[in-house]
Amino acid sequence: MTTITETARPVPQPAAQDKPAERPAKRPKFWQTRAFIITARLVICAAFLVLWEVASRREWVDPMLFGNPTGVWTAMVEYLPSERSLASLEATGGAVGVSFVIGSVSGTLAGLVLGLSPVVNGVFGPFLAPINSVPRIALAPLFIAWFGLTMTSKVVLAVSIVFFILAENARSAVWSVDADLMTMARVVGLKRAALLWKVVLPSAVPTMFAGLRLTFTYALLGVVASEMVAATGGLGQDIVLYSSSYQINTVFAILVELMVIAVVVNWIFNLVERRLLVWQET
Repeated sequence: MTTITETARPVPQPAAQDKPAERPAKRPKFWQTRAFIITARLVICAAFLVLWEVASRREWVDPMLFGNPTGVWTAMVEYLPSERSLASLEATGGAVGVSFVIGSVSGTLAGLVLGLSPVVNGVFGPFLAPINSVPRIALAPLFIAWFGLTMTSKVVLAVSIVFFILAENARSAVWSVDADLMTMARVVGLKRAALLWKVVLPSAVPTMFAGLRLTFTYALLGVVASEMVAATGGLGQDIVLYSSSYQINTVFAILVELMVIAVVVNWIFNLVERRLLVWQET
């Protein structure tokens, strides 16, 4: 009797897959670095100021009409600390603050209602575009005739700009909320108020903050434009006064002041937005 002994064959093992070697992070090129970008900005600004100064001193342009950077700096040193400048800043700043608060709150609420209610949007929505297309500066004389040379006329003009921009912005923000997210929220039983606070607003906040940054600038422009038409005080009235007397350097000084205000407020909005939306980074 012959016994056959079978030798156990080794079980083939799956070939180990070679993991691709991780590539080191690609370093940005020099012209893509933040340092280069900031340096380029500074160089462009410095070159513009130098060219402006040289053109004014050599009378390539009329210094009486175009001013020059050194004259603007002197005007800023003399004008900004003056009583007239502080009174004008208070008049303009107060009107901008009131108009921005009224316009942003009312416009945002109106936009949310339009976005959440198809019936309300169907009735009032078609009126937004035609009314918003009316040039606001053309309404300034009308508001002055109604409310006089008071802060009310400036506030009404600025509110008429801010309201419609934010109403359209908030409505679009509501419509941009993920439809599946809205469906799931309704399935779990969220009612209208809870749906607004827990789903709509968190999703719409980034778009709404972008609108708020934009509308502050428009509120500032609306108030200054109203003051330039007719007012008893304000930065817009100072621009008209110094322009008519050919004090162009002082006019540029006021424009620089307005730009600084807008940049600072925009920076504050960015800071607040990052604080409120920190959950998006997690």
